[in-house]
Amino acid sequence: MGRLYYEQKAVLSNMPTPENALVNPPANNNFTDYLNKVSRLIPSEVIAGYLTMFGLVHAIKSSLLQSMFSWIVFVVGLVLTPLYLNSVSDENKPKRNHLILSTIAFVVWAYVTTGETLSETIATGIYDSAAASIILIIFSFISALVPLDK
Repeated sequence: MGRLYYEQKAVLSNMPTPENALVNPPANNNFTDYLNKVSRLIPSEVIAGYLTMFGLVHAIKSSLLQSMFSWIVFVVGLVLTPLYLNSVSDENKPKRNHLILSTIAFVVWAYVTTGETLSETIATGIYDSAAASIILIIFSFISALVPLDK
């Protein structure tokens, strides 16, 4: 069973009309929709492991070790994303673009979810939640243009 995410083509009959969009706005928060889209490109095992390990980093008493292990956990997630997807993908399906896109998705997702903590280990002020949201939306738009069948 393949684990790569291939987005379904939109059905035009389900698309809201401009008049309908104002009367019946989407129920979900747009930010959550974008974050969910990006996280679908990342293996759930990597997300779960990353968040668990990142949570455990806060239990480390030494602030130097906390900083060091925060980045170790990030690098592990970054490296494991393409390796894991490559190992569980169908051999007969294209995967190169998917592995690249998923790895970039991990970086974007990690910046949005844990970037504030990671950036504090380098310098204060390099994380901004509005910038993270903009990066997330831009990546969502760009990732929709990347053909995953190559």
